[in-house]
Amino acid sequence: MKLLPLIYWHAWRHRGRSALLVACVAVALLVPLLSRSLAARFEQGLRSRAEMAPLVVGAPGGRFDLVLATLYFRPAPLQTLEFGHYTRLAQDPLATAIPIHARFTAGRMPLVATDVGYFQRPGVPMPLRGGRLFAQLGEAVAGASAARQLGLEPGGTIFSDQREAYDIAKAPPVKLAIVGVLAPTGTSDDEAIFVDIETAWLLEGFAHGHDDAASIDQPELVIARQGDKVALSEAVRTYQEVTDDNVGGFHIHGSRDGFPLTGVLLYPTNDRAATILEARLNAQPGLQAIEPAAVVEEIIAFVVRLRLVFDALSIVLGLSTGALIALIATLGFRLRAAELRTLADMGAPRRTALVLVGGELAGLIALGAGIAAALVWVALGVAGRLSAFL
Repeated sequence: MKLLPLIYWHAWRHRGRSALLVACVAVALLVPLLSRSLAARFEQGLRSRAEMAPLVVGAPGGRFDLVLATLYFRPAPLQTLEFGHYTRLAQDPLATAIPIHARFTAGRMPLVATDVGYFQRPGVPMPLRGGRLFAQLGEAVAGASAARQLGLEPGGTIFSDQREAYDIAKAPPVKLAIVGVLAPTGTSDDEAIFVDIETAWLLEGFAHGHDDAASIDQPELVIARQGDKVALSEAVRTYQEVTDDNVGGFHIHGSRDGFPLTGVLLYPTNDRAATILEARLNAQPGLQAIEPAAVVEEIIAFVVRLRLVFDALSIVLGLSTGALIALIATLGFRLRAAELRTLADMGAPRRTALVLVGGELAGLIALGAGIAAALVWVALGVAGRLSAFL
């Protein structure tokens, strides 16, 4: 303990060299620690989310795109599934079906249309932090992260994002009423804003609301009248917000069975039902049924191969840092030879030289390791906020 002041003041006197050694140790430890910690959290997040649904049904195409769009709400070049397929799946006694439509955003957050069954799916409780679930057209429930970043609370509102800023043929943004906020789940649900399926059709342009056609007396807005039927011009102003007063003025044009979905989550009653459904659906044209867990394992296998690159880099950094420490130790003994001889002449034990040089190196290595651990902790916290995968 008496030698600690000497160790400290020598390291401070040569603080440039000390800082270099600390930085080298921190970098050498940071790369393997951070890569493995991020990979482990990434894998855990992917697996836990994939276990949310035994089967995902979608249109033929990329399996990875279907899983990322349906479970993680990530934009993907995905063919849509017709709503009629969901209707038939919902009638199948072998499974419970939940529709997912994730083609829009609000406040740059995924706008996910589904039904209330999504919040009551087996084994995945999703409590509300406040408010209630959506009950009608135009109502929305915000995930924890989306609510925090956009400042949303029950009673607030948010507009959906315009898909094509210069395409007047696209449906305009709709003002959504926030009726509830979800508690944090640590999944992609935190970043999403949830609405009912009919709200998605409103955003798609298959539904709209306007004043009662029979009450419109402007000739330029009425194309034709035949009995109680009225054909209106496209110039009729449509509602951009659903309220208790105008909700009855919204209606759907076209067949619901042809409207688009991103996919359908399937919850078979048992393993046998899951096997039967997967085989049956994959045999039908225009459908594919996949197990998200199997797809996620393929993604994780790629991540593991990528991690090997960082492991190799870590070995190179470790060897170079070890060589630097050995060089500094050797030079330390040589440069401090006169100082160490003086201490020996004063009666200091022979191990004093080893304690002075080794203690200084050990302290600097420990400081570098502490800095690396702190940076990993900060990086994991930041990554966890930036992405639901982590």
